[in-house]
Amino acid sequence: MIKAIFFDIDGTLISNRYPRMKKETIQALQQLRQQGILLFIASGRHTMEIQELQLDNDFHFDGYLLLNGGYCFNDNEVIYENVIDISDVQEICQVVKQYHLPVLFIEKDDMYVNFVNEKVINAQNSIKTSIPRVNQDINMNGIMQIDPYVDQDMIKLIMENTKNCKYTRWYDEAYDIIPISGGKKAGIKAIMEYYQLKKEEIVAFGDGENDIEMFETVGVSVAMANAKDIVKKQATMICDDVNDKGIITGLEQLGLVNIL
Repeated sequence: MIKAIFFDIDGTLISNRYPRMKKETIQALQQLRQQGILLFIASGRHTMEIQELQLDNDFHFDGYLLLNGGYCFNDNEVIYENVIDISDVQEICQVVKQYHLPVLFIEKDDMYVNFVNEKVINAQNSIKTSIPRVNQDINMNGIMQIDPYVDQDMIKLIMENTKNCKYTRWYDEAYDIIPISGGKKAGIKAIMEYYQLKKEEIVAFGDGENDIEMFETVGVSVAMANAKDIVKKQATMICDDVNDKGIITGLEQLGLVNIL
């Protein structure tokens, strides 16, 4: 019996073509709620971006796993949070300064970029999100995620001397750096413990590389048709493209919704 479902945002619930959830998607979520199924967001996004996207205006989820699992909460309390080790933040900042790299620094209640260039603009446009404010004063103690706008060679250089971090790509030249103990897997496990859920009772929908470890944590994993092959190979099943029927086909195959 399915008791909980986790949904990625970009490329799963919304897209460049549809930056707001389609009415059919909202209808499906409402049907799931009527069955008593817990519904969660699982994303690399920040609370400020959730507000900008007006996602919560379209449908209020039971809980939010944000910053790739680094910050998980519901209406009542924070369930789990994880910050990057200060020594790694300092190490990353040294490389960033040396090579003059554009980077987004993310705290629980704030996010800011050190400077803006074409890479920042292109990446933010790809997810229909405004450019964060520019700020040079980095809070070394409270960073939960670091997003460099760089290529593959540079992300490896940035990570070379860190000891407690890992990274995942969300755009051609944009990455999420998070604690090595973090990730969507850690966030889901914290939520599982909080709600006393079992692996076989959980479904997850996603399309990105940061969703692979989420797929490993749940009983049924559903990759979007628009996902990369590396993601699809890790999934239990494939649903429709986000720009077509999207998650609805997966939910229908699981016998959970009926959208006319």
